[in-house]
Amino acid sequence: MLILADALVSTPDRILHPGRLRVSGRTIQEVGSDLQALPGEEVLELPGLTLAPGFLNLHAHLELSPLHGKVAPRLPFSEWLRQILLLLPGLHATARTASILEASRSASESGTTTILTILSDPRSLAGLAGTLPRIWWALEFMDLHGDPQPAVQMDRLAAWLSRHPGCDWHAAISPHAPYSASTDLYRACAGLAQTLRMPFTTHWAESAEEVELFQTGGGSLRPLLPDGWIPGSLSERSGALPMGSLLAHANHLKLADLQNLQTRGCFVVHCPTTHAWFGRESFALQKFRQQKLPVILGTDSPASGANPSLDLRVEARAFQQAHPQISWSEIWSMLTTLPASALGQADRLGTLTPGAEADWIAWRLPSAPASSPPPHPIPAILTSTEPAEIISVAGRLHHLERT
Repeated sequence: MLILADALVSTPDRILHPGRLRVSGRTIQEVGSDLQALPGEEVLELPGLTLAPGFLNLHAHLELSPLHGKVAPRLPFSEWLRQILLLLPGLHATARTASILEASRSASESGTTTILTILSDPRSLAGLAGTLPRIWWALEFMDLHGDPQPAVQMDRLAAWLSRHPGCDWHAAISPHAPYSASTDLYRACAGLAQTLRMPFTTHWAESAEEVELFQTGGGSLRPLLPDGWIPGSLSERSGALPMGSLLAHANHLKLADLQNLQTRGCFVVHCPTTHAWFGRESFALQKFRQQKLPVILGTDSPASGANPSLDLRVEARAFQQAHPQISWSEIWSMLTTLPASALGQADRLGTLTPGAEADWIAWRLPSAPASSPPPHPIPAILTSTEPAEIISVAGRLHHLERT
C-alpha cells in the first residue's frame, strides 16, 4: 500500500514535503517525496494530514486510572504512598482490566503506539483480548512479605502471552523499588531479564524519603514497611542492575551513582507532570547530559499526576516549560528514537524508515498561508491538543472520529 500525505516526519532531522510511505503488511518498505504507485497497488490518500512515527511511553501504570484524583497533590511521597496503599485493595481486577483498555486507547489517541506498563496484579489480564497499542507488560515484584517467585510468575506471563499470538504484547520485569525489593530480588529479576532477553525496569531514587531510609534506616517511609525489614545496601542493588536498565524518576542521584549507571548503559525515564505534581525541585537534566545518561519521557500513573489521558504531548510541553533550552526536535527524540533504543528496538520503532514497523500516526495540523512555507511539524504536533486522525500499529489502521 502507498500512503500519500502532505508531509512526513521520518526522523527528527528528516522531514518530507509531501510525504509518501510504502507499506507491506506490518513493515515499511520505502519512504520518500516522489514515490509512485506500482501497478495494482492500493493507494491511501490523506490530503491535509502529516504522518509521523508513533510515540513510545516506557513508564506507565495502565491499571491505576481509577485512582486519578483520589489523592491530593504536593503531599510528601511517604504520605502519598500511605494513601495509595489504602486505596489499592478496593481496586479489583475487573476495574484494573477496564482501566488498561481505556487508558491504552486514550494514550493511542494522542499518538502513542508503544507502552511499557507496570503490571502489579496479573489478574488484570484475565479476559483481555487485545489493545490498540503494542504493550510490554512489566510484571512487578516485591519481597516485603516473602518470596514472590519471579521465575514462576514470569513463566505464567509467558504462557498467557503465547495464548495471544495475534497481539503485539511482550514481557518485561520490574522489581518495584529499592525500599520494597531486596538485593536478592533485584539479582533474580536481573538474571531473568538477561536470560529471557526482556526489558528490566524499576523505580529508582524517586524521593528524598527513599534516600533518607537507606542513609539512616529511618524516616517517614519506615513506618510503611514491615517491622523486620532490613534496608541492606543500596549500592548492592545498584550493582545488580542489568545492562540497559530503565530507571523511572532517578531524582536523587550523586555523581558516583550517575557514573555507575552510565557504565551500565541505563536509561532514565523522567515523568514531568508527576515531577510537578509532587512539587519536586527542578529535574537535574544537565547532570544526566554531562554523564551521557539518556533521558526519555514517560507519563507515570494517573494516581500521581495531572495527565490522566497519558498524553505524551502533555509531558513534552511540561518538560519544555521546565527546560526551555531543549529544542522541540530533541524532545521528539525523547519520545521516539531514544525509547526505541532503550527497548532494543532502534531499527523497528520510533522512526518511519525502511524496515521499521508500520507504526505511524496521521495528524491534522494548522495550515500556513499560501505564501508561507509549511510550519515545522514537530513543534506543531507536540503543542497540539487535538487527537490523531488515524493510528497505525503494525500496519493495522484505526480511524478516529473527530468530535
